[in-house]
Amino acid sequence: MNKIEWQNYLQSQQAKFSEQAPYFVESFSGQNEASTVFITPLLYQGILSVTGPDSAKFLQGQLTCNINNVTTERSILGAACNPQGRVFCSFRVFQHHDKNGYLLRMHSDLVSQTLETIHKYSVFFKTTLINAVDEWLGLGIWGNDCEPVISQALNIEHLPQKIGETLNTESFILTRMPGNTPRYECWLKSADITEKWNTLSLQATPTSNYSWLQQDIEAGIAEVSGATVGDFNPHMLNFQLVDAISFDKGCYTGQEIIARTHYRGKSKRLMKRFELTGGPLLTPGTELHEPSSDKTIATVICAAPKPGKETHQEALLLVSAELETNTVLNLSHDNEKFLASELPLPYVLN
Repeated sequence: MNKIEWQNYLQSQQAKFSEQAPYFVESFSGQNEASTVFITPLLYQGILSVTGPDSAKFLQGQLTCNINNVTTERSILGAACNPQGRVFCSFRVFQHHDKNGYLLRMHSDLVSQTLETIHKYSVFFKTTLINAVDEWLGLGIWGNDCEPVISQALNIEHLPQKIGETLNTESFILTRMPGNTPRYECWLKSADITEKWNTLSLQATPTSNYSWLQQDIEAGIAEVSGATVGDFNPHMLNFQLVDAISFDKGCYTGQEIIARTHYRGKSKRLMKRFELTGGPLLTPGTELHEPSSDKTIATVICAAPKPGKETHQEALLLVSAELETNTVLNLSHDNEKFLASELPLPYVLN
């Protein structure tokens, strides 16, 4: 089953996809909000596969993270930047179960572009880059009672317990994600996706991708999407606070500028989490202004509806580093007004 066939199957299961982001699930009909276990298809994410004996050496010169810290039992966050230190791709990276390479999970609309961008650097290495969006398909599973459901569906006894800890097999990759309740990201070979979905959804309630994104926002985990390629440097996205940048591994594309920002100064803008009221749901890259002028006050990195609250949304916004903590912002976009109140992040900004 390829990606399009999987999308068609989900539509037959009452999934509604966004018109603006075709692979993003906005809702499932008949969703049971009282459930204690939830499942969502991660079609808006995709996999770039990098294999071959020189894969680690090649990626070490392209990525902000230290690829040597990735094992079959541990996944990490990272980014790829242009020579100006701007992020064109952010991802979570897994090692292949046979240790012959790596899988980079990113927004699906970035896979082809990222492959094309870094492929030109791969000609001197024994490595192969493949767009694997049809080979691997992802699920998000979470909730207080999700662990026995996952154990039964995948026929495993012990699930990863630490954030980033990974169980890696030939047929699936399971990683513990940050969250207030147990949360897991699972990548399956595409041939197995419908069987596992049907098994899991007997006990887990299918729900929208917004529910998954909301938890990433709470965790302060930002992602670059097609609308924001090249808009941010890693420090703007707080990547140095979630171990997505290594400062001692050596050179990589954009490293000099990123290191200078870290050691000799600081980013003039940084990411904070806000609750916004009023106006429609915001999209990545949207610029928010003062109501009485065209001055940009904030840029949307990502946003999701606030559960159970109409006209409320949570967002990760890029704002001035000089903005005082807990400042309430009056913002506007396209004649729509928003009131933005800062929410805490699970790490300390610096």
